[in-house]
Amino acid sequence: MSLPERVDVAIAGGGVIGMACAEALSRRGLAVAVFERAEFGRAASWAGGGMLCPLPPDYCPPALRPLLDESLAQYPAWCERLQRESGVDPEYWACGADYFPGDGRHLEYPAMAQVRNPRLLRALFETLRRRGVVLAAQTEVQGWIEAGGALRGVRTGRGDVACSAAVLAAGAWSAALGAPGVGPAKGQMLLAAGAPGQLPRLRIGADVYLIPRRDGHILIGSTVEDAGFDTTPTPEARERLLARATKLWPPLAGLPIVGHWAGLRPRFDADLPLLGAAPDRPGLYLATGHFRIGLTLAPASAERVAARTLCDLGAVPPVRPN
Repeated sequence: MSLPERVDVAIAGGGVIGMACAEALSRRGLAVAVFERAEFGRAASWAGGGMLCPLPPDYCPPALRPLLDESLAQYPAWCERLQRESGVDPEYWACGADYFPGDGRHLEYPAMAQVRNPRLLRALFETLRRRGVVLAAQTEVQGWIEAGGALRGVRTGRGDVACSAAVLAAGAWSAALGAPGVGPAKGQMLLAAGAPGQLPRLRIGADVYLIPRRDGHILIGSTVEDAGFDTTPTPEARERLLARATKLWPPLAGLPIVGHWAGLRPRFDADLPLLGAAPDRPGLYLATGHFRIGLTLAPASAERVAARTLCDLGAVPPVRPN
């Protein structure tokens, strides 16, 4: 696929945040292109578990609370819209959760939800494809084109594309493009094969969590490691996760482990992700640094970035109906 000469908004990064921003912007009628260095939705967004909550679930930094509340409120309608447009069910499921913080308490969250993140990513991709958004895989953004004190385009390994604005949503790879302080935090997860309904709700401990899927599979997560950009699963992490998870839910000991992988979360040393206009580059908007809750914060993050971008561009195009 050839690249367009020009779009309204160019997005660097094809994970859940980048595609969510593209969904919000394209729904408002803008011409959008998303550039992904590898394959769409195959980095941290795919590697995560899909729990829609902060970790630990009983604490949210005050500065993050409005964004979290906005996102959780938007999630059901967001998933419904994506399913309707794409034909792919993201499997939003308010299954509830049991939380054991390790101090003898058992806290219940009957309305806590999850999403099946690989399916959410497919729903986003297909929605964007059907809307005509340019989806350029294997196309890394290498830098920005600036003129007259503002951003005027993106430079990629396949050529330059002019734009009126750009969004930096490159996850763990964001620092080199204008998000200093964002770096990779390796996380390893396991997948067990259980029976449907065997673990009916999310089960969260002080240092491990279990996420049951409707088909009986159970995700076990996760480590937080400083390992640069290494994504190699390790036997040490497997044994550590299994020991903690089996202590939290003993029936796990009888289930086969059918998957083990690692991903790189975009960690930023602040209570909030980087959202909004870049302070030193007019025309660039940041949407990165979500660390462990990018999936949770995706819809509200995208709405905020889209609203700010449109405001600065002075454009008020029609919004697609919900």
